[in-house]
Amino acid sequence: MQLPEIPVRLIRAGRIEPGLTQGLYHCLAKGMTESSEDTVILCSPSSPYLCIGYHQVLESVLDTKVCEALNLPIMRRFLGGGTTFLDRNQIFYQCIFHHSRVPWRADKVYQMMLDAPVKVLNRIGLSGRLRAVNEVEANSLRIAGIGGGRVGEAMVVVGNLLLDFDYRLMSSVWKVSDQSFRNLALETMEERVGTLNKLGCDHTLESLESHLAEAFIESLERPLRDQQLKSEEIQAGRNAASDLSSLEFLSLHNPVGKVKPMKSLKISADVFIHRIHIRLEDQVADVSVRADKGIVTDLQTDSPKKTKIRKFLIGTPLSEWT
Repeated sequence: MQLPEIPVRLIRAGRIEPGLTQGLYHCLAKGMTESSEDTVILCSPSSPYLCIGYHQVLESVLDTKVCEALNLPIMRRFLGGGTTFLDRNQIFYQCIFHHSRVPWRADKVYQMMLDAPVKVLNRIGLSGRLRAVNEVEANSLRIAGIGGGRVGEAMVVVGNLLLDFDYRLMSSVWKVSDQSFRNLALETMEERVGTLNKLGCDHTLESLESHLAEAFIESLERPLRDQQLKSEEIQAGRNAASDLSSLEFLSLHNPVGKVKPMKSLKISADVFIHRIHIRLEDQVADVSVRADKGIVTDLQTDSPKKTKIRKFLIGTPLSEWT
C-alpha cells in the first residue's frame, strides 16, 4: 500500500509515568479523525505495572492479592492479547494511524508496523523476524509482546523490546490452579522468551530509541517529524489511564459465580501451557502440560502415577486429551 508523503509524528517520550504509557495511545486513538496526524510513540514506564487484554477476566488471570502486596497497578487495554508485565527494562513502540492510511488486512498492518523492530534486531547483531502474523522473535526466541486492533477510527499496533525481564515476578502474579502449572509455565517462559541482555546485546533505551526512529522512517517510507507532547495530550492521557485502571473497567468481564483460574497460557508462538483432566487406568489426574505445535512435550503433576502419565502423554497430540 502506497501511503501519502505526509509526515508521521514521532514522539520520543522517554521514561514516563506508567499510566501514560497506556493512556497516551488510547486517547490519541479515540480522538483520531482522517485529518489527524499518524503518530508513533516511543516510551518506557518509570515504574512497573500489569496490563490485561480487553477480553480477559481479571480474576481468572491475575491473583489480585499478590499484585496488591507487590504494589503492582493493573490496567486493562482496549486491545486484545494476554497479560503483560511492563517495567523500565522495556522500550515501547506505539503506532496510531488512521485506518484509511493502513492496509485493510490485519496481517499486512502488522507487517507494516513491525518491520521496524525486526530491522532493529537485525542491526544490533541478532536474527530478527516476524513470525505467526504478529510475534517478533530474536534468535528464534520471543522478545516482544504485541497488541493491535481498531480503536475508533484508528488502527493501533503496540509492542516492546525486552532489555531484561523478571520472569519470577511475572509468574508469581498469575492466577493458577496449582503450583505445577506455575512451575511449568515459568520454566517454559525462561526457555522461550528472550531478552537483549540474555542474548548478549548491551544496549540502552536511548540507543534503541534512536534505532527504532531510524527504522520506522525506512519501514513506513514516510518522513518522521519529531514533536513534543502537548500539555492537553498529557492530561488526556492521564484521564485515559485513570479510566483504564478503574474498578469498573477492570471488572468489565465479570462472570456470575466463582471465577476459575486460567487453564491455558500462551508462552510464545505455538507454545502453550494447559491444565488438563485425564483418566488413566480407571484413575483420574490433573496434569499441567506443555504443548509445542499441539504436541505434548513436557508435563508436571502431583499424581503418584507421574512416571506412567509421562509415558502415555509425552509425544502425543494434545487433542487426544482435551
